[in-house]
Amino acid sequence: MNGNLFLIGQLIITLLTLGVISSLYYALSYSFHKLRLPALQREKLLQFITAGLALWLAILAVLGYMGYFYEPATTFLRLSLAFALPAGVAVLLLFSRFFGLIIRVMPIRWLAYFQACRIATELFFWMGMKGGYVPVQMTFEWLNYDIVVGITGLMAGFVFFGRGRYRRFEGILWNTFGIASLANALLLSLFSLPGPHRAFATVPDSAFLTLTPFIWLPGLIFPMALAAHIFSLKKLFGRRKRR
Repeated sequence: MNGNLFLIGQLIITLLTLGVISSLYYALSYSFHKLRLPALQREKLLQFITAGLALWLAILAVLGYMGYFYEPATTFLRLSLAFALPAGVAVLLLFSRFFGLIIRVMPIRWLAYFQACRIATELFFWMGMKGGYVPVQMTFEWLNYDIVVGITGLMAGFVFFGRGRYRRFEGILWNTFGIASLANALLLSLFSLPGPHRAFATVPDSAFLTLTPFIWLPGLIFPMALAAHIFSLKKLFGRRKRR
């Protein structure tokens, strides 16, 4: 394994995580302002959400540092739960009336642009493969082409929803494709882990995901990418067309 590329990978994922959280903070701040919430209420909500995310990231980081996720007999289950918990929160938010108002005023093109973070993720996977700690099936050199969603996300946001356009059918198709691609990337990651569920005999395995800060990929970045898709679909399947 190339130690320098491993350290660079840690830096990339740390910066990407901070960028994802900053994007979420900006989007929520914009939405709260559009909803005309009192300044004090906006500030408290943002502080609460930021503190919750920081706590979740800290828990994952500590568990990753302690080696909690690297137990070959249970690694698959534990990493699945790291993804399922925040993804479950995103699904539950769909049933929140207040969150429905937030989604209503948030520009749908932003949710498409957010998927550009997957370009950085896929380039990291490729670099990690060259560095000897990411399996080839998790990269675009073999089975993972999720970078296509990241690239097309930049185009979809503008072509489908920019400058007054609202291409509902195309948006639904693109988001559905994005969810399928994300599921493929996630399953490749899980079935490349060491343990009884391992489906690929390639070396290395995907055990790097059990370490800090890489645990933030299945624990935050993947769930937020999924959330952006399902929130987009919620808007697209809404009764009225909104940008």
